[in-house]
Amino acid sequence: MDFAFIKTNAPFLLDGATMTVALALGALIGATAGGAVVAALTMSRLAPLRWLGLAFVEVMRNTPILVQIFVLYFGMPTLGLTLSAFASAVLAMSLQNSAYVGEIYRAGLESIHPRQREAALALGMMPGQALRTILLPQALRRVLPPLGNQFIIIIKDTSVASTIAVAELTQAGKLLLDRSAAPYETFTTVALMYLGMSAAVAGLLKVAEFRFPVRVSQ
Repeated sequence: MDFAFIKTNAPFLLDGATMTVALALGALIGATAGGAVVAALTMSRLAPLRWLGLAFVEVMRNTPILVQIFVLYFGMPTLGLTLSAFASAVLAMSLQNSAYVGEIYRAGLESIHPRQREAALALGMMPGQALRTILLPQALRRVLPPLGNQFIIIIKDTSVASTIAVAELTQAGKLLLDRSAAPYETFTTVALMYLGMSAAVAGLLKVAEFRFPVRVSQ
């Protein structure tokens, strides 16, 4: 292991890691918001909306993220809409992960006993108020672990953006390898950087789980 090589090229890889964080944050925000929409659709009492949500989930979960990125980046210009490589990657990851996050939200809400909603309505709350003040706080506590796992998956998924030349961490590693022929040092460092980012998310998740413990209710 040539530590001098790693020290010399660390700033270049850190630039790639910065882009990786930007991609992950963009996809995380998109998936968090999109997941709420997906959950609302799949739990709708209107059959057309429910089937639309379920169809979206099936399509997103059963097609590779790489294919989705290619469709957006190479296919959208044929429809007159050109997206940058960065925007295509963020949008593709947001769409795919919103399907998973939506299912996580739905499972969390369905885990709350129906009597709690009935009790809230009996106390005079409107359905929306009951959802915001009674159901959502409990559901969010229960879905913290799977949400954290999904956010770590998003960080790792950013590596596929290198296929459309987004200058994220994996792409930076490939460029460094092309000009240095030091694969062991390069990709060991890249792997450790991904590990560090994932560990940071996992650590924040542990803090959140401790701060907001699940309270079992009947």
